[in-house]
Amino acid sequence: MGITTDGAPSLRECEQWVADNWWSVLLACAILVPVAMTVFNFFESPFYIHEDSALFQHGGWYIGQGAALYVDIWDLKPPLIYAVTTVLAFLSFGNMAALHVLGVTAAVAAVSGGVVCLGLVVHRLTDDGVASVVAAVSMFGLTSVYAFPYAGIRPKYFAFLCAAGALLCAVDDRHLASGAAAALSAGFWQLGGGIAVLVVAMALQREGLEAAGRTVAGGVAVAAVTVLPFVLTGTGTALFVEAVIAPLYGVERYTVPGRILTFVVQLGYGALLVPLAAYGWWRGASTDLSRYGWVAAGGVTYLFQIFLEFQGAIEMILVYLFVALGIGVLVAEMPTPSHRVLVAGCVLLFVVTAPAWHNGTVAPLKEETVDLQNDFDVPDHASIPPDPEGVPSMQTIYWEKLKPDICHYRLGDKQKYFMAATNGTLDKAECGQWPFEETPST
Repeated sequence: MGITTDGAPSLRECEQWVADNWWSVLLACAILVPVAMTVFNFFESPFYIHEDSALFQHGGWYIGQGAALYVDIWDLKPPLIYAVTTVLAFLSFGNMAALHVLGVTAAVAAVSGGVVCLGLVVHRLTDDGVASVVAAVSMFGLTSVYAFPYAGIRPKYFAFLCAAGALLCAVDDRHLASGAAAALSAGFWQLGGGIAVLVVAMALQREGLEAAGRTVAGGVAVAAVTVLPFVLTGTGTALFVEAVIAPLYGVERYTVPGRILTFVVQLGYGALLVPLAAYGWWRGASTDLSRYGWVAAGGVTYLFQIFLEFQGAIEMILVYLFVALGIGVLVAEMPTPSHRVLVAGCVLLFVVTAPAWHNGTVAPLKEETVDLQNDFDVPDHASIPPDPEGVPSMQTIYWEKLKPDICHYRLGDKQKYFMAATNGTLDKAECGQWPFEETPST
């Protein structure tokens, strides 16, 4: 790399160095950021575990003790996260501290793998190393991606990994694998189903009906393997009730301005990446619709997720997958090196300042935005029944390896609202019953 007269490399020389070493830089960013922040947060709050992570990790252990998912454990997430935690529980030999460390490690690995796949998708599309690195870095504008794995395993990390892998397989025209990966994403989180639809459309556009058929076949195969154990054990109805019907009841009440402001409050300065990405979606689609059209379609579609499911910043992980893709396309389509550096600089600025919104004592515009959001906010649900008496916290259930007497022991708001809406009770021993008067015909 050339050196300027004052001994410092120029911006152009830095850009060229990144372009020449993009793969190493991509790996370094994807691995070092989540690992470093997880280690730091873990030692700041040793063995802290979030309620949801405690449910997933305890559920894995509990299944190993003979519990039945959706019968002894009520949850509205698809089953694949429990397949992972059951394996991790087996590897931990029943030690819950070891299980937590394994859960954290798996979460970090899923995040890093997803960011690497994202960078590779951008490189396949653009053949631009700088664009792939900037896209990967922009993923960290969503601070939950790297700042929260220390609190335990979450299905959304794996949905992100599988979604990015599905898109990578799709642009590589590996359609069977693309469909399988997309189905895995949906098997971790229902909203991964949008990726499945997208990769089928990509296959159809790129190589026609036969390719689309292979994509569908890959997805159907994974779905069949996922659902078959529940059908064979007679818990298929329980799976359908909790992982399909219950989420439909769980959409919170909101006002449109309130939900948009909630998005800004939850993401802080990282939300400023969305307009950049939107410009990238538009610029890519207008430049080469056949190459970049799916990026815009996926981005615009997933943005509407904020009106479906949005209980926290981590809910936006698939939205930010397309935000990052849009920014990568924007960098690649910039007409001059100075424009590319400007976009990269804006991305870096928003990513670096995003944690200040959440952690800083004073963040410009934060107080005003929160106050405005409170003005438009409404309660999430019309009515939620109280918790049954004597139910311990999820952390206590996890660390003491309890086998609860009731199946409703996580007691999340969506769960309680669904039970109230279907005239159910929270203190029953087994879950999974059909909640309506008429049982579906078999």
